[in-house]
Amino acid sequence: MAIRSNQKARTRQALLDGAARVLADGTAEPSMDQIAEAAQVSRATAYRYFDSSSEVVWEVMSDRAIADVDAVMAAAGNDITDRVLAAEEAINGYLFDDPDGARAFERAALDRSLRGMAQDTDRAARRLGYIDAALEPIADRLSHSERRSVRHALALAMGSQAVPAMLDTCRLDVDEARSATRFACRTIATEASRLARAGASVTS
Repeated sequence: MAIRSNQKARTRQALLDGAARVLADGTAEPSMDQIAEAAQVSRATAYRYFDSSSEVVWEVMSDRAIADVDAVMAAAGNDITDRVLAAEEAINGYLFDDPDGARAFERAALDRSLRGMAQDTDRAARRLGYIDAALEPIADRLSHSERRSVRHALALAMGSQAVPAMLDTCRLDVDEARSATRFACRTIATEASRLARAGASVTS
């Protein structure tokens, strides 16, 4: 049984690695045939492990490593704007470096939602973890509603949805897009700091 289980794990990993190679070659919407060929398995075998090519792409993109949040925040220091911009860089930096991959992830995530397969942890967990860490020094000086407003406003400027919004809807190039997301994050951080100062003066 252990041998069979190991083989299944290797085949599944081969499919994920194959999809990653196809995405890296610039194919934004790989088919199951392309993924199976890259993994050197049959199309029928691929479908025994994943229901669709979108499922493979979603898992590949979800597992992509990004910088450790504690290390990022330690390097940023205690200034809220610096911390928020560091979070933006960690999240948007790797997404805008691979816009086709980000689009592929977004398509796969939407496909999961439309097929009723989405989970609560599918989407915002990583970006919200960075945002919460960035705001931690002033969190206790913001009201509950203020924290939620700042947190969710920042979530609009970070993540895979920002890629099609900036590049496709607004027709910006990558540099312009990153300038816009950083401007949004800087502006929200400035407002968060103002709210924190007001909260501190009320309680002092």
